[in-house]
Amino acid sequence: MFHKKIDQHINEALVELGIATPIGIQKKAISSIKSGKDSIITSTKETGKTTALVVALVQMMKAALNDVPRAMVIVENKADADAMKQLFDDIGKHTNIRVHCVYPGPNLLKIRDKVYYGTDIVIGTVKRLNELYSNSGLNLNDLQLIIIDNANSTIKVELFAQIDRLTDIMPNVQKVLLTQEINDKVKRYANKYMPHPNIITSND
Repeated sequence: MFHKKIDQHINEALVELGIATPIGIQKKAISSIKSGKDSIITSTKETGKTTALVVALVQMMKAALNDVPRAMVIVENKADADAMKQLFDDIGKHTNIRVHCVYPGPNLLKIRDKVYYGTDIVIGTVKRLNELYSNSGLNLNDLQLIIIDNANSTIKVELFAQIDRLTDIMPNVQKVLLTQEINDKVKRYANKYMPHPNIITSND
């Protein structure tokens, strides 16, 4: 069993993926995210940060609810969005949680229609998420979490204003950063929006 405090259907999906036991910092990362506290989860590649995030969110969401996103995940590019979407599909395969990707390429109106049809988690690049919010009225009134994946590279100087805008929309929601290092850009975001975060490292 991956984690005794995780729902059985999630554990079953993880076993099917060949993930029978937690690795690296996964247990502490899952607990921190589920606690509702702002969290910075830092470790090198291939230590299970993203899997921990997906497990925690599927556990927290449990099932589809209403039509608007409850979690927004900011990623660096299309490849990262698609990879995370696939992980949600695999780990949440025994649930009806709805996950949609938002990135450059597809027509914005088509993306809007998919998201508006019903979304629990929206994953996207910061520019496209801003376009969807500004031009198509993305409803974030029920948002509970803002997550930045690979924050050390996703947060770029030229994107500060757009990342800040998405965060400023819902200042009181839980924030989670997944990062390989706590660099100056990560520190800037944390100092501005995460006054007392849990900091989980691979050394914990």
